[in-house]
Amino acid sequence: MTSPIRYGITGTDTGIGKTVVTCALAARARVLGLRVAAMKPIESGVIERPVSDHGLASDADRLRAAAGSTQPLSVVRPYVLEEPLAPMIAAERANLAIDVAVLDAALARIEQDAEVVLVEGAGGLLVPITANVSYLDLFVRWQLPLLLVAGNKLGVLNHVLLTVRAAEAMGVPVRAIVLTALSDHDTTVAEATNFDALVTLLPHYTILRFPWVDRPDDLDALAAAAEGGGLDVLLSPSSP
Repeated sequence: MTSPIRYGITGTDTGIGKTVVTCALAARARVLGLRVAAMKPIESGVIERPVSDHGLASDADRLRAAAGSTQPLSVVRPYVLEEPLAPMIAAERANLAIDVAVLDAALARIEQDAEVVLVEGAGGLLVPITANVSYLDLFVRWQLPLLLVAGNKLGVLNHVLLTVRAAEAMGVPVRAIVLTALSDHDTTVAEATNFDALVTLLPHYTILRFPWVDRPDDLDALAAAAEGGGLDVLLSPSSP
């Protein structure tokens, strides 16, 4: 069996489209006939309820649907925390200890027989999971190349460069940077120039654009957006 295509998806911030891009990539991979596994190791800001009662109630629900997964939600998302805080803080306040071995076991389970494995972090790359483990540490542990989702807004150049340098310092390859449209309004000067600036500043990296999608739970629309944004390059077996 060919080695699976595996990515850790991180972001420049919260609320910049990580889940949308991850779901779009999963949906597009399925259109191309690939078997997909998707995981969000820890999700905070969620009150756990039956999905059947509330639809796609969380990011993990959306990932599971986009991947067409039959895995239990408890495997796709091993830890769920009610307060919308960094996992370390939310877990401490809930008197819960996050065990990385539990995350290891969940990853091993979901990626069996998968051709594409997508692991979505929370917030940015250095968000703490515990006092000693960040998402960067987790991606190093799991040997996951990064997809960096960057919200197209003022300040993104600094955020991207900081994240790339942090990843490089730990020897983690950044497979691509995906610049996401955060709304459908007319672009500001910063939004209109950020893409070309990133190409200039990071000439050896793959820089992609992802359009605004007003129906983020429509898997057909997401797959089409992924195709239109050139994300197929991330689904080639030759991807590093």
